Amino acid sequence: MVAVIIKEADGRSKTVLIELQKSKYPTDIQRFRNYLGANYMVTKNDFKTPSVVMEEKPSEYQSIYPIIAIYILGYNLDDLPYMAVAVNRDVINSANKQKITVSSFFIEHLTHQSHIIQIRRLPEKRQTLLEKFLVLFNQAWCTDHKFILDLQNIPEEFKDVAKYLQGPVMDDKFRRQLEAEEQIDAIFDGQEAKYLKQIAQALNEKEEANKQKEILAIKLARQMKKSGATAAEIANETGLKQEEIEKL
Repeated sequence: MVAVIIKEADGRSKTVLIELQKSKYPTDIQRFRNYLGANYMVTKNDFKTPSVVMEEKPSEYQSIYPIIAIYILGYNLDDLPYMAVAVNRDVINSANKQKITVSSFFIEHLTHQSHIIQIRRLPEKRQTLLEKFLVLFNQAWCTDHKFILDLQNIPEEFKDVAKYLQGPVMDDKFRRQLEAEEQIDAIFDGQEAKYLKQIAQALNEKEEANKQKEILAIKLARQMKKSGATAAEIANETGLKQEEIEKL
């Protein structure tokens, strides 16, 4: 998370919090939520940034920033078949369902914009400025140290960014810290894989148990039907639906 000053289309400047999250597992959604919750508690006193002129508001509101969330995913979302999407806030008049344009301090600080980027959907031919920028996240360039990329074929307009990003990697202390994080990450990966396997096994066992339960319920229903029990009585005893019982 970082506090930055952005310039809007109308020329105004404001300070916002950029919450940047990256993930290679779909199970990280809860972690994203936890970080967002923590960031809503962050105040201006937590950052050393230039002051920005804002609208006059009560003093207790002057110490908080709006949040923009950016999610960089190392996996594909099946229900979102796009490389990058922006989720913006629309304000709707509930009476007539019309979209309205307002500048609301309340809305800006209690809701947030989001950007979702799926790195694996990056096309081979990069044409847009965003596609060229995302080359800096190309996982195909991973070195033996998984946290470090060997950046290649950098677009001219982003060479200064690439140089800035590669700077810390040249520091031995920083590299050792990355190696330690890589080891910790490998441990968590192993634990997560184990838990996912256990969950899958439990689900399979549950599915198999449900199948066996259904088979026993059908057998019981047939016996009760032969004995002259009504469909309602059989349904109450077995949990089967009456239309299922009538077909037996």
